[in-house]
Amino acid sequence: MTLASGRNGSGRSIALGFAIVLLALLAFAGRAQAAELIYWNNYGATPQSISYANIDGSGGGPLNLTGVKLETPEGMAIDTVTNRLFVASSTGGVGDVGEILAVNLDGSGAAVFTAPGAPVDEPYGVVVDPATRTIYWANNGKGSDDGSIAWARLDGSAGGLLNTAGATVVDPYKVGLDPVNGRVYWGNHPEGGDIVISYANVDNSGGGDLSLSAAPSSAFAFATDPAGGRLYWSEGDKKQFAYAGLLGGTVSTLDISGAVNNVSYGFALDLTLNKIYWSNYANGENRANGLGYASLSGGNGGNITPQTAPFAGPQDVIVLKSPSGTGAPTITRNAKARTELTCSQGSWAADFAGSFVYQAPRTFAYQWSQNGTAIGGATAPTFTATTPGQYACSVTATNQAGSANQSSAIAPVKAAKVKLTTKRKARVKAGGVATFKIKAVNQGDFKSKKARVCVKVPKKAKKDLKAKPKCKTLGKVNGRGKDSAKLRIKVGDSAEGVYKVKFQVKGSPGKAAKSKIIVR
Repeated sequence: MTLASGRNGSGRSIALGFAIVLLALLAFAGRAQAAELIYWNNYGATPQSISYANIDGSGGGPLNLTGVKLETPEGMAIDTVTNRLFVASSTGGVGDVGEILAVNLDGSGAAVFTAPGAPVDEPYGVVVDPATRTIYWANNGKGSDDGSIAWARLDGSAGGLLNTAGATVVDPYKVGLDPVNGRVYWGNHPEGGDIVISYANVDNSGGGDLSLSAAPSSAFAFATDPAGGRLYWSEGDKKQFAYAGLLGGTVSTLDISGAVNNVSYGFALDLTLNKIYWSNYANGENRANGLGYASLSGGNGGNITPQTAPFAGPQDVIVLKSPSGTGAPTITRNAKARTELTCSQGSWAADFAGSFVYQAPRTFAYQWSQNGTAIGGATAPTFTATTPGQYACSVTATNQAGSANQSSAIAPVKAAKVKLTTKRKARVKAGGVATFKIKAVNQGDFKSKKARVCVKVPKKAKKDLKAKPKCKTLGKVNGRGKDSAKLRIKVGDSAEGVYKVKFQVKGSPGKAAKSKIIVR
């Protein structure tokens, strides 16, 4: 498959005018933890490889590709859920039609990705939609006429071709994704014809071609900013980046002054930091200024020099950032057992899958504390308090780039305290019976001990008032729970006037209730 830019049979432009020097593959090194990692594939290496480094170019090394053979890589994307990097290996495999490879970011090797019904025929470009659990790639091979756009479930359960009715599909090279509006983009590179950027709707309702104010000189990679309504692409032959609306319109060129752009076949947009990152393919093995960056607002550009990671003809830059918290975890209580506390995960920033920047957490770890001190072994989402105190939980989210932590607000867990209430007064005739319904509310979170409600009559009233029985059992009242008991007080025949009585909690901490008996 030959592109208008003069790509040869191996899939790389011969018009660049320099020789690729072979680079020996370095032994796999332990992955460095960092807040941000940048990945690229080494198209110019023998054998070809995938590298990563800290965002400043320090550290890093090659990914472990044991289990696969990477040949002519053309596009990469990350699935943070399964911690895998997908790469389009455009040649090799059975029939030399290429493969989709899945590389474990934890360094445990790689495998060939397949899905029933999903054709792989010289895959050029790959994108992952983590929300729908779908992967997309462009087939540049002639096995499907002028090419096709394929999809598959990330679990490998199914796949097929996107409906591209209404859109041009001729030698598609690299793909972009708008996960918000549900579109996949690609560039068409017909021999001797104009470059056309097309799209297909991921719901299989067809697609179309973008109407642009100026035809692209090339379209070597794509990234989207759905919130900003922009589609970006690399015009590698002009060493620049262009952008337009997501459905076309005026074409503008991004100002990357201050940085070196030495032919980019892949780039990433960090929409949080308002930055673009790219690889300088034409640098070959020259590390100096091998990666570039600039502001998406224009200018403020600069370059990154990878210091130790393998570097040779780099392309397909992607960025993996450590998780970023957007909302603290919250604590909820079991309605029946209020000392049982459950900590939510909190909320975390999602991947910018369409811009090839990833940050979603891979795992979550929990830690409970009481009165500001971590509780040993309390590392599950649910914790049952055994003593009163001020409890909180913290959640640490982790992905391959690093970790971040968020803590909940304090949740007080109070000791049991049974508060009694009853009517303020009871009117009764001498010789009659005053009946009181005592309501008991546990104001604490712990279940009360076995409690009783007892009547206390002043000494001077004992000859006129007799409680039978003197106490009633409530039992154990749940935290924030309720119970009740009825107590009767016999009024003597000679009783007269107003008598004060008190109802007390016995056997558990509590608060008494007071009332009056008015004898008519």
